[in-house]
Amino acid sequence: MRGSGSDRRAMRRFGSDQERRRRRANALYEFEMVLREEGISDFVYDEEKDLFRFPDGSFAFSRQYADVELLQERGYFG
Repeated sequence: MRGSGSDRRAMRRFGSDQERRRRRANALYEFEMVLREEGISDFVYDEEKDLFRFPDGSFAFSRQYADVELLQERGYFG
């Protein structure tokens, strides 16, 4: 079964699922860097690996990837 025309148009307009996930991760990263500069981030920045971790040390997100399932589970995404 083929996708609908609207699905194909959306993919051309917004990119593949992978591209959208990467953009979301990057936007979250950039937003969190601003919060970090303000001293109000909920996450711990790992400078060596250039990513954010939860306070317990587990991976949360980087510029390229966000653990959305864990972020949702912990109440960071609705």
